[in-house]
Amino acid sequence: MHDPELLTQERKAAANIIRTLTQEDPGDNQITLEEITQMAEGVKVEPFENHSALEIAEQLTLLDHLVFRKIPYEEFFGQGWMKVEKNERTPYIMKTTKHFNDISNLIASEIIRNEDINARVSAIEKWVAVADICRCLHNYNAVLEITSSMNRSAIFRLKKTWLKVSKQTKALIDKLQKLVSSEGRFKNLREALKNCDPPCVPYLGMYLTDLAFIEEGTPNYTEDGLVNFSKMRMISHIIREIRQFQQTAYKIEHQAKVTQYLLDQSFVMDEESLYESSLRIEPKLPT
Repeated sequence: MHDPELLTQERKAAANIIRTLTQEDPGDNQITLEEITQMAEGVKVEPFENHSALEIAEQLTLLDHLVFRKIPYEEFFGQGWMKVEKNERTPYIMKTTKHFNDISNLIASEIIRNEDINARVSAIEKWVAVADICRCLHNYNAVLEITSSMNRSAIFRLKKTWLKVSKQTKALIDKLQKLVSSEGRFKNLREALKNCDPPCVPYLGMYLTDLAFIEEGTPNYTEDGLVNFSKMRMISHIIREIRQFQQTAYKIEHQAKVTQYLLDQSFVMDEESLYESSLRIEPKLPT
């Protein structure tokens, strides 16, 4: 079923929620990522259709922030995430990257698993609604998780499916993609982050790119052999911004049934399987 009012309704609901978000760190009162993961083990998972776009956006935001806030500041020094021993040197950065990829794979798999074209269209439109609510919640990481899924070759090539996606949804995808585009060193995303009050989930990859650029392009010592404090200041400025977003938690109540779905990997396909399934549901046209 197509619901042309879905995006508008969900956006209004998200606007109400954003007003209730706290800027105080609830500390020990907030559920931990470990507790959520344990609750998701061995449970019968409710399907995508059973959760509203608003519920998914809220719970994805809760998960994304819990993953992001666990990264200790020490991992941001020395580009450990680019080294051979990255899993040992920067385990929490690598877990954050894995979480991003897992969610992106889940979204693509949820779309592709539908043999019926109308069901695929509905899945795309609902995920785009989720992305827009995440934007309202300042979860820019999820906006990128979702829009990058739409650009996967297995999804992007589904011409018949995309022809049936509403103009409103397509326009919204374009708007969201521009927001999180890497063009101009993430110019639009930086502007959004500058103007938003926490809580917020930024895109970690942007900061890692900044840190790598500084590390590689600026020497540790000046020509006089002195410590390059200018470089230290640039790095500390980035880490301070990351810490600011880590420390302010969301006041979102955990809904186990939704996070169980988001963490479920039982139906998630790898890149090869996604493409094979994509070819099966919409075969290549003979040339």
